[in-house]
Amino acid sequence: MDAFACRLLGEIRYPEDYSFERVAAIESEAAAVLEEALSGLGVTRVEVVPGPEALHFEVFCDACSPEEGAVVCEALMPLADDGPLGRIVVLRLADEPMTVFYFCGENLDEVTVERPSCGMVN
Repeated sequence: MDAFACRLLGEIRYPEDYSFERVAAIESEAAAVLEEALSGLGVTRVEVVPGPEALHFEVFCDACSPEEGAVVCEALMPLADDGPLGRIVVLRLADEPMTVFYFCGENLDEVTVERPSCGMVN
């Protein structure tokens, strides 16, 4: 298994009433938008998996700050401006916080989950 300091797990979930054409448009635009948004993150690999209910992606990179994660979300938001719910989870090394972003339309929410205190000595 390859070791990466950071992974971004993303999903854009489509509304039930979305047409096939609208889903296809998002899927065709998402790769280019992701490539541009990720250009400064030292990305090693990007996997995009389209599906009938959602577009999923996974990004492997050297590092991703909460600010950089927000930039990726903001780049994807125009694709989701008419109903899809987007989510990106930024996973870092186990001793670092994890960040979760939700976006829909023009709304972007961010939650940071800190490492629990488990009595470990650093």
